[in-house]
Amino acid sequence: MIDLEALQQIAASCTSCSLCEGRDKAVFAKGNRSAKLMICGMVPADEENKTGLPFVGKAGKLLDKILIDSHLSYDDVYITNLVKCYLAPGFPLKQEWIDACLPYLLVQIDNIKPRVILTLGKDASVALLGMDNKASMSFLRSKAFEYAQDIKIIPTYHPSFLLRKGGDRCSHYESVVMDFISAKTLTK
Repeated sequence: MIDLEALQQIAASCTSCSLCEGRDKAVFAKGNRSAKLMICGMVPADEENKTGLPFVGKAGKLLDKILIDSHLSYDDVYITNLVKCYLAPGFPLKQEWIDACLPYLLVQIDNIKPRVILTLGKDASVALLGMDNKASMSFLRSKAFEYAQDIKIIPTYHPSFLLRKGGDRCSHYESVVMDFISAKTLTK
């Protein structure tokens, strides 16, 4: 099995899809590599592209608040994205980009061995669950799906979705916090 350091280096120089053309830094992961809770977002934004770390922009600030409100810290979680290269805002993820990056995520899962993966947003949720893209987030949200080898996936709304609807004042904010608390409970 390839280790995470080698995988990160491979991802940093990947040219498997056209997203590499807009990449400053591949966005790999942050958090605890021994965590039982993995958080998987969708795709890096501009701030993440500059730093090479996931969730450092506005969505990251809201994710930080969600973690605090869920009584979680970076010691409790490993955070990554489905796609490792920057995608400009307003563009939908193409299946070819997801297909190019999914092997990286699968190796991360194999290395981390989480008990629960919280998928943030529809793209990350349906990609890991192997579901049709027509499934709605309202259908997917807060259910615990069996993944593999005793790993559960809990889909929930992405912080960027919450931001578009008022951030922590969004009507879905408390349910997302509850999803994080449920995920934390399942890691024990």
